[in-house]
Amino acid sequence: MRWTLHPIGARDAGALRALLAAPELAREFDAWLPPGMTEQFLADPHLVADGMRLARAGDAAAGFVLSYALDEPDGAVHAFLRFGVAAAERRRGLGTRLLELGLAAVRAARPDRPLSGLSFGAWQPFDGADAFAARHGLVHARRFWRMERPAAPAAAPVWPAGIAVRTFDGSDAALADWNDVYNASFAGHWRFVPGTLEEARAIAAAPLFDPAGLALAYRDGRCLGFCRTESAGEIGVIGVLGTHPAARGLGLGRALLRWGVAHLAGRGFARIGLLVDGRNDGALALYRSEGFAVTRTREIWERVPA
Repeated sequence: MRWTLHPIGARDAGALRALLAAPELAREFDAWLPPGMTEQFLADPHLVADGMRLARAGDAAAGFVLSYALDEPDGAVHAFLRFGVAAAERRRGLGTRLLELGLAAVRAARPDRPLSGLSFGAWQPFDGADAFAARHGLVHARRFWRMERPAAPAAAPVWPAGIAVRTFDGSDAALADWNDVYNASFAGHWRFVPGTLEEARAIAAAPLFDPAGLALAYRDGRCLGFCRTESAGEIGVIGVLGTHPAARGLGLGRALLRWGVAHLAGRGFARIGLLVDGRNDGALALYRSEGFAVTRTREIWERVPA
């Protein structure tokens, strides 16, 4: 057998980062390369331990796969894979082997749940990704856009009447509010995965989590929106922004977006980025009106049923 497969744990972050920094993979995984980010991605609560593998050809890293089990509201599980293969090892079957291993790991981790499908994505252009997807029966499912804008000038948020904004204080009450408003905000979105208190607590415990970068918006004691910011090297990121259906059309989303831009600008970032579903016309219009422009396109391929 040409390759040997080894489990990936937190101690392997350095070896994985070195592979991701190779010229053929660095553009795809640039968000993983700043200090601490590979470790943060490896701590994702949706990862399946048996589906985290580093492939070696002799002593050289040849490829990897990370397998995510995404539990859907109807009780099914969706397999999402992140994988990459070094240039010298491409078109030799390693990508296929990694895909099969990742899918099998998700199935084994959720034996009592039906599998709703398999998907993976890649920033465009990515040589060979379309052909690889087609060979394995995956078809285009969605397109996401990375959008960016300069941090300055930043307009001040204008909060709707009755809205009070607090940053995350680490309490169980704030954790529950954050999880609840996340679920309410995204329940109607494509491939929605309900959040849990355990997952929220894991995110809040991550080394790079910034409690001052999580705003919770309340009215009459009820949390109706949130914005969580992140860092990705030299770029500040609006990681997740959501508004409760009961608070839409009030301008709360715009105010939270402006809050996030201002917070990241205050941390010294010169540019602000975010990721948006290409079919979310309302979000696209909001972001464009606030100075964001598309810089990259991410293609998602899917096989349903797997």
